[in-house]
Amino acid sequence: MKTLSTLLMALGLAGATQAAAPAREAPGPETGATTILKWKDGKQAVFLLEFDDSCESHIKNAIPELKKRGMVGTFYINPGNGPFKNKQRAWETEVPAAGMELANHTFTHSHALDVADFERELQQCTDEINKCYPDRKTPRLISYGQPGGVKKEKWLITKDETMATLAKLNLIDRPPFWGPPLHQKSAAECLKTIDQALAKGEMGHLDFHGVGGDWLVTPLDWFRAILDKLEAHREQIWVTDPISWHKYLTERKAATAKVLAADAKQIRLQLTSATDPALYDLPLTLATRVPANWKACTVMQGATKTKVQVAGGLARYPALPGAAEIILQPAAD
Repeated sequence: MKTLSTLLMALGLAGATQAAAPAREAPGPETGATTILKWKDGKQAVFLLEFDDSCESHIKNAIPELKKRGMVGTFYINPGNGPFKNKQRAWETEVPAAGMELANHTFTHSHALDVADFERELQQCTDEINKCYPDRKTPRLISYGQPGGVKKEKWLITKDETMATLAKLNLIDRPPFWGPPLHQKSAAECLKTIDQALAKGEMGHLDFHGVGGDWLVTPLDWFRAILDKLEAHREQIWVTDPISWHKYLTERKAATAKVLAADAKQIRLQLTSATDPALYDLPLTLATRVPANWKACTVMQGATKTKVQVAGGLARYPALPGAAEIILQPAAD
């Protein structure tokens, strides 16, 4: 009996000891764990500013306002038409030098009588665009916007024929036209489009014809309000061109970040994407969990070497899919 009593006391003591022991903490995030961020630099949303028809008011009004704020606009040109020819030197030299993007709106904004006619219109426009960026590689992806207002009897090709021709010429169809004064009747309605992109965490866009002049005019005060709104949310919104948005989105959806090795001294990663690296060559933004004592780190990929600060245990940096291994090492603050 004494033996049983002693045994029960021992069991009770053991139970008390177990109950008093503190619960083990959950293991921390794994060193080297890497996330491909949704948008460049971890921005919350994306916004595109697009301009049609080579309007002279783009040269006079829109581009100076964009340049003043360090923002990019994408201009869908018709090199065979009068408005472009009237400002041809500016379109060919000053606009690219200002950091703006030129895009394909067909050569004359007139017709697609058959596939051969459509291809000829597109190729002539692309040839002009390439001439404006002599340092850029070819072939490369260029944005395309179908001309509006073309009579049905002059647009005789099917949607499938259209898309096949675009693919052949490395053209990417832009989102459907959406902009003032056709869809937004006030500056407030334009600003709401920006709010919606932020709320959804997705891409938003506004498309323009005339800005303070020409046709289908967006008043200049509306335009400035739009840019000021984007400027106020610069930390949350990636204002970019449609090809950069398309590349990032397409690459990200097809990308994988694999940890090759990780310890207190070094992290090695491989970033791959199923996209064609000859056309999809935009760096993605990665966030990698590093050891707790790393306050800054050096990120190397091939010949590229950058120093980034660590925040919340994460190093955030750009990396190119399909290129050399990514190596992270601790760096002095």
